[in-house]
Amino acid sequence: MLKYILACWMTCMSLPGFAGEVEPAKAPQKLTEFLNGIQSMEATFEQWVMDAKQNALQHVTGTMWIQRPGQFRWNTDDPYPQQIVSDGAELWIYDEDLEQATKKVLDKQVGNTPALLLSGDPSRISENFTVSGYLFDETGEWRFDLKPKDKDAMFALLRVHFLNKHLRDMYLEDSLGQTTRIEFKPVTVNKPIPESRFKLELDDSVDVIEES
Repeated sequence: MLKYILACWMTCMSLPGFAGEVEPAKAPQKLTEFLNGIQSMEATFEQWVMDAKQNALQHVTGTMWIQRPGQFRWNTDDPYPQQIVSDGAELWIYDEDLEQATKKVLDKQVGNTPALLLSGDPSRISENFTVSGYLFDETGEWRFDLKPKDKDAMFALLRVHFLNKHLRDMYLEDSLGQTTRIEFKPVTVNKPIPESRFKLELDDSVDVIEES
């Protein structure tokens, strides 16, 4: 399993036909263009989490939905069932095994909530990130490296790949070197998603914690 995860991670980091970095001014413009083309998105995902020494910490699958402005839902399957849901104003994190849900006001700084890169306002990318762009000449794939300007951001690097203008994967690295890679497939883009998808339904038995 570890060899498989390492192979997947290396695929994300090095692809054939690398053409080099695009002009600095062009990178955020191109990323904004791609993000503007995603008003809603539904996909299954596979996620790998590794520590700074590249030891596997977690491997999960799930389903995600995002819809502008600011709505998203990430449902993680067994063995770590969890739901992260936002209607654009409130953020809920529900841990099914613990029967516990945390409710908080959504932090709309995309540097603190990676899902807002997909569901937030693309025109604010340059306000929140320093963006570098790279183009793979053989495949036509784009890679963007985003470094948050906010020193309190939850990650030090956010990397995204687009192929044929569709999001392929997302890679995050925190200040301690822990990495997370999320691969999306299949993807349905710009199909309206019911508002109810971004509401969390809880049983009375669930313990709710409210954070300011």
